[in-house]
Amino acid sequence: MPNYSEILRLHELGIGQRKIAQQVQSSRDTIRKVIETAVQQNISYGDILSKTDEETAKIFAGTQSSAAKADPIYEMPDYERLAKELKRPGVTMTLLWEEYSYECRQSGKIPYKRSQFMYHFDQHLQHTGFTDIIHHKPGEEIEVDWAGTQPRWLDPDTGEVNNGYLFIGVLAFSGYAYAEACADMKEESWINCHVHMFEYFQGVTKLLVPDNLKTGVTSHPQHEEADLNHAYQEMAEYYGIAIVPARVRHPKDKPLAENVVNQCTKYIIAKLRDYQFFSLDEYNKQAMKELESFNCRPFQKKPGSREEIYQNIELDCLRPLPQYGYEYAEWRKAKVQANSHVAFDKKYYSVPHEYIGQEVDLRITKKTITVYYQHSSLCIHNRIYGHDGAYDTFPEHMPESSNAHEEWNKDRFIKWANEIGVSTVEVITNLFAQYKYEQQGYNGAKSNLRSASNYSKERLENACGTALAHISHPRYKNIKAILENKQDKPEEPSAHSRTIEKTFLRGADYYKGGGQK
Repeated sequence: MPNYSEILRLHELGIGQRKIAQQVQSSRDTIRKVIETAVQQNISYGDILSKTDEETAKIFAGTQSSAAKADPIYEMPDYERLAKELKRPGVTMTLLWEEYSYECRQSGKIPYKRSQFMYHFDQHLQHTGFTDIIHHKPGEEIEVDWAGTQPRWLDPDTGEVNNGYLFIGVLAFSGYAYAEACADMKEESWINCHVHMFEYFQGVTKLLVPDNLKTGVTSHPQHEEADLNHAYQEMAEYYGIAIVPARVRHPKDKPLAENVVNQCTKYIIAKLRDYQFFSLDEYNKQAMKELESFNCRPFQKKPGSREEIYQNIELDCLRPLPQYGYEYAEWRKAKVQANSHVAFDKKYYSVPHEYIGQEVDLRITKKTITVYYQHSSLCIHNRIYGHDGAYDTFPEHMPESSNAHEEWNKDRFIKWANEIGVSTVEVITNLFAQYKYEQQGYNGAKSNLRSASNYSKERLENACGTALAHISHPRYKNIKAILENKQDKPEEPSAHSRTIEKTFLRGADYYKGGGQK
């Protein structure tokens, strides 16, 4: 049965018949007849709101074609059951008609022809409020976005108001929503919200439709495929979901997300405006309660709720989650240094020496550092925490000979140090003695020796001599501290000792710490 009330409502708003037909999924001929009948009988949209479906159907009975009238000689399909089947992935009306026809022939009954079957089926879907089936299949699509209105909470120590951001995700078929407040809109927050959303939905869809935010989409040229950032694409591949960003300046590409964002702003953020929260966790706990209430709210224009459609239909159509949730990974580019290591966060991780000078990709999690070259994994390191300059070196990554790469080796550094002075040689020699693999000392040696360019050979030599007087194995940070504080430049011999006594003799602990605390 056509949606008579909606046809009249749109007509009275001045919407053309073509657009009305598209909106209510009825033929233009039906729309024309309904409007003509309403004009002839002087019936308005308001007149039929109080009438039952049966009463409304009698008023417009003449607007339906003869094909719409059920013929008792034909076996009427169980459209309620078929509607549920249609919501399952891969099921089409044609398939259901073929199955219906086969069942009728097996039982000696007469089936409807395909056109009649489709017409009655369409009428049933419109009558029962399931017109969304035509546009969205259950388990097919999730739309995501950030809300414009910001959630707020107080810092318990300072009383300062913190402004956050509300992530919204919605299943396109049921409208079932997920919401989570975040302290920022950075990549890690964006991806972690997706992980939490999938867990809340208890599954994933085929498609994911985000906005063109830089946290997920690097670029989206007109008429071209969107370029997703590495971490976002990796997450999608992990869950087996395809990301199809909305076109730039086309909000209708994700109308449900836009609508639910507005509604969540009203039913979640606005309802919590007078609450006093002292942490983001507190805010999210209460927001989750409001979210559950929002999902359970009855629809205004059709039976049921988001929760009911999700539980009864869409949940079973979602793809199962992997055994373990996705762990966010940051991606960085790095160059393999002459010491067969790459640097991240002032820590060093070995790479096979064959890749010295090559640019590689680093996949960084809280626990591991994985090195890739042209999409192939070279090695995995446990992530180092603690003092700067630490190394994680695999023996097999080091060349058998220090001369395998002629650009740098221990002998070259010693020769370089000899050009500066004996104290500098001793510092460099001691530096290499601290490491199991000589390559681990390359960075420190290079940094020390390059100080001569910034200060002078004489000052570097004096700084090394001063450091050796108090530290058995001085490192670059110790030499750097002496040079920066000009503790290598005594004005006269008598003053030299006083200067050292007053400003320099602070003990080995001072220089091991890299400077004043």
